[in-house]
Parts: sequence; C-alpha cells; structure tokens
Amino acid sequence: MIAKNIKGKSFKGCVSYVMNDTAKLLEAEGVLDSSKQDIIRSFAMQRSGRKEIKQPVGHIPLSFAPEDKGRMTNDFMVQLAKEYMEEMGIRNTQYIIVRHHNADNEHIHIVYNRIDNNLKLISVNHDYKRNIKACKKLKDKYGLTYGKDKERVKREKLRNPDKAKYYIHDAIKTVLPNCKTPNDLRYNLQKFGIELEYKHKRTTSEIEGVSFWYGDIAFKGSEVDRKYSFGNIKKVLEKNIEESKKRGEEELLREQTAQKVRQEAMLKVKQEVEERVRKEAETKAQLAKRNIIIKGVELNDSQQDTLMSGGHIFLKNVTAKDGKTQFSAYAFLNDEKDRVFFSKKNPDEFVKYGKYEIRVRDRVLIENGYITKAKVKWYGIGSYANPYLWKDNKSDSDYQESWSDPRLPKTPKEEQKPKQPIVQQQKNKGRKR
Repeated sequence: MIAKNIKGKSFKGCVSYVMNDTAKLLEAEGVLDSSKQDIIRSFAMQRSGRKEIKQPVGHIPLSFAPEDKGRMTNDFMVQLAKEYMEEMGIRNTQYIIVRHHNADNEHIHIVYNRIDNNLKLISVNHDYKRNIKACKKLKDKYGLTYGKDKERVKREKLRNPDKAKYYIHDAIKTVLPNCKTPNDLRYNLQKFGIELEYKHKRTTSEIEGVSFWYGDIAFKGSEVDRKYSFGNIKKVLEKNIEESKKRGEEELLREQTAQKVRQEAMLKVKQEVEERVRKEAETKAQLAKRNIIIKGVELNDSQQDTLMSGGHIFLKNVTAKDGKTQFSAYAFLNDEKDRVFFSKKNPDEFVKYGKYEIRVRDRVLIENGYITKAKVKWYGIGSYANPYLWKDNKSDSDYQESWSDPRLPKTPKEEQKPKQPIVQQQKNKGRKR
C-alpha cells in the first residue's frame, strides 16, 4: 500500500483527471454526484468561502501491491481510504473516492476539499511523515504486502555487485529481528557466508560504523540500505533487548496464571473422567453377572459383547411397547451404554442429514436428544471426520457441533477461542500445514 499526497489549485482539472473512462465512483461525501460537472461545482462552491487559499485541492492516489489484488473489493478499498483519511486528519469535508482500472496494480484516487465544512483549512504539515506512519499502520492492521523497491527486485536477473548487495540485504533482514548485540549479528550472518567489519572510534572502543563482506565484495551498511547503517542497526538491537525483557516478564506472568488455571481444569477433568470410568465399570460388572434381555429377546454372549464394544446386532421377534406386536430391527447402544436404540437400516450406513452425511446411528442419537461423537463423510474418497453433534432441544431443526466433547469442562484456551464452523476450522488447519 502506497499513498502520495498532492495539493492543487483546480478542482476541475483534478476531478476531470480521476473521473476518466476507466473510473468507477465508489463513494462521494458532501457533493452532488449525478455528473462530473456537479461534483466540480460542489467542490468549487465550498472552496469559494476561502478564496485566499491558493491550493484548496487535496488529491491522494492510493495504490496496492499486486499480491493483494484478490482482496481489493470496492468495499474494502473504501474502508482503507476512509481509515487512511482519518489517520491523516482529513475530516469533516467533501470528498470522492474513485477506482481506476487502467494499470496492473489496483489503485484508487481520493479527491478532497482542503476547505472543510466549517471553512477551516485542513493542514498538510508533516504530511510526508504522517503518510508513512498511516500506511504502515494500515498494512500491519490488515496484513497488506510490504515493500515496493528491494522486495520487488528480481534477484535472479542481478549481477555482481548488485547481486551481492541484495543477498546481504535479505540476510540482514532475516536475522536482525533475532539479534540483541553486534556479536549476535556477526554470528548469525556468518551462517550466510557474510562477514562483518565494525569501525571503532579512535579514542574509545565504541562502534561507529559497519561494513559487510560477501566473498571479495564489500559494502558499508548505509550502502546496503539506509536502515542498515550501524546507527539504525543499534536502535534495532536496543529495541530487541527491551522487547525481549518485556516479553519475558509478560510470558512469565501468563505462564504462572495459565499453569494455575490448567491445574484446576485438569483436576476437574480428572474427577469427571474418574467418575465416568467408575460408572462404566459398575455397568460392565452388572452386565457381566447376567445376559441382557432386550424387549423379550435374551442376548447371547457374542451379541452382548458386540453391543458393549460399540457395534450393532440384528434382532428378530422383538416385542414392541404394546406388548403384542413383534418386529425385527438393528439394535445399538448410546455412548453411555445405558440405552438401546433400534433402526430398520444398518446403523453404520451413511445418510444425508443436515450439512453432513452421517451414520444412521448418529442421526438416531441426535434426534433422541443425545450427544454423539459422529462419523461424517469428509473431503476425498474414504475420508472421515469425528465432530460431536447434538441438539439443544429435540424440536430444533439444526444440530450443534464441536470438535471437543461439550460434556467435559472447557480449557481456558477453548473458552477464549471464538466459535467457528467445523468446515472453517478444517480449512484453517489446512492453511497451517
């Protein structure tokens, strides 16, 4: 993102330039925008209140890196333009925001009246420094691409000494954020085959300059880049030390707090797990003493083992609730192994339900108000995912979903983490890989 602040005398010339054949007016404030002439007249009318001002026209071309082209929707560009104007102190005045399509890089033009709505003059003092600060702030905020010069140079086409200079530049840029002393910088650059030569003051051992050697080619720090003069490097080293101390103190406090919270959470989880294990052991012990009888059908040992291990069995001549009717169906248990459910279809057969294809058994459990660790078809052949699915109320049309068991207490990180759809979480995981 790059901006240039221009002052001018004529709204007619400026508006005529930005409103060319490739232009699209994205937003107008305080002006009639039915035609180019109406816009010009609107600016001129307010400007007439301060005829002594020689340069009432404010013009800001705002361009963006090719790498960011895919993100540059009209709405996003208007948002960036407004935030930039706010950072530059351009408020309470007329303006238009126009998008051009006549160049490879995406760009917009802001034309504004330096005579604001109260007929006060909008200052442009120190606009060069304020522009740099505003652009950096917005690039950092929205993750926009940095660099127009050295970062854009095609290294593979360079020849020495430029090739060596850019190699040194890139190496310094890589290692400097992790350095705290001049020796740190020297050691880390040696890994790139680059040697440092520090220049010391005659009367003291204080460093006052630096040169970088790559092979038999050498450059002073300021020749590589102004920001790599030793004076500027020293500022970065001192800043790194302060930030390291601050991070260390903050991390120590966070770790101490997090450790306490983790201990409390783990104790609670442990108690929950122990209680569940105890109940499951009791259930298994009770079932071991006798075979299960389901709706008048006594299971054999093999059928009972299949159910208790999470499988399903097919039962014939099962007695219905009326005590008379008999039917045949598949039987399976819920996760807690304390209730039997029936299905005409194979419980492990997949059916479309909501936004997933899930097993019949998972659908039955959800419809009956249970939380189930479902098996759903995922992207690709033979791929599956296992989210937890449930309904808060049986009458709900949609089910809830989570990657973690909602029956267990949440860890502090899970409580702070905003909820995302499972599909979005999977996409995010893919990006990290």
